[in-house]
Amino acid sequence: MQHRKTLLAVAVSAFALFAASQAGAADKITMTMNWRADSAHLGFALAKTKGFYEAEGLDVTLQEGRGSGVAAQLVATGQAELGYADAGAALGVAAKGAPIKIISTVWKAGQFGINFLEKSGIKTPKDLAGKKLSVPPGSAMVPLVPLFLKANGLSEKDVTIVSAAQNASIGLLTSGNVDAVAETPENIAVPLAAQNIKAGHIYFYDHGVPLISLSLIAREDKIKANPDLYKRFLRASLKGWEEAMKDPKAAVAAMKQVFPESDKTPEALMTSAPFSFESVCPGGKGDKIGVTDAKGWEETYKVMTSAMNFPTTQPIASYYTNDLLPEKPFLCP
Repeated sequence: MQHRKTLLAVAVSAFALFAASQAGAADKITMTMNWRADSAHLGFALAKTKGFYEAEGLDVTLQEGRGSGVAAQLVATGQAELGYADAGAALGVAAKGAPIKIISTVWKAGQFGINFLEKSGIKTPKDLAGKKLSVPPGSAMVPLVPLFLKANGLSEKDVTIVSAAQNASIGLLTSGNVDAVAETPENIAVPLAAQNIKAGHIYFYDHGVPLISLSLIAREDKIKANPDLYKRFLRASLKGWEEAMKDPKAAVAAMKQVFPESDKTPEALMTSAPFSFESVCPGGKGDKIGVTDAKGWEETYKVMTSAMNFPTTQPIASYYTNDLLPEKPFLCP
């Protein structure tokens, strides 16, 4: 009898250990980023250090990338479970037949726009009339600038377009050789701030040219096989972005913890964080983090098909899904 009790106790103990080990086994998942770690990744870093992924039973690796197109291709070929890439690049890969979908729009609006020195007196698109505007050749700005000008009652004849390399933008501005540059504020305002020079900016998305930017993408077959995995990842990630906006200092500290070799200083990250948050929350307080509705997608589709040679062979709804997003959305503070 005692022998049977001992065997039973051993069996129960073994089962308990097995159950505990199974309960503690986190699902491993790798997210390949669009580029080197910077303010565009603050929410993910905070979600990792705060244990949001762990609480969802996930063991997440945040992997620095080599461009949005590469991230999309890695997901398409099954080499990464998740990619974080510019929507334009991801949709370009999907339009060629890659079985991927956008599952969340983190940067619901791109940072593309017009940047200028604060002392220039430029405040609205109309103020660009008669001014010199630098546009980097071969950049995404080239097709967007004419669209932006037209949307605001201007034409290319109303401004003097100067074609100049991207790395010349700051020098052209500070020397007075141009009045404005078509760029992102992170590439202009942040380095100028380090020189104690104040800059202003006008976003395209605020002035008639809405364009979704950095988004999360996954393979269709993997989504179908394990939708819960992606739901948990999105829940933790979007919570991370909500908390990052509430406490930018903590988010910056998390970034340096997760990516200690990053060349971005805490000061630079703090300066650029507000621009990233503006892209996450273009609608301001109460905007739903990571969620773009059908109307927003249609507006982006219109811009892409009219200015970026995106094919019209499929409806935009075939390229994304909102089915994996949290039932209770996280909101912009």
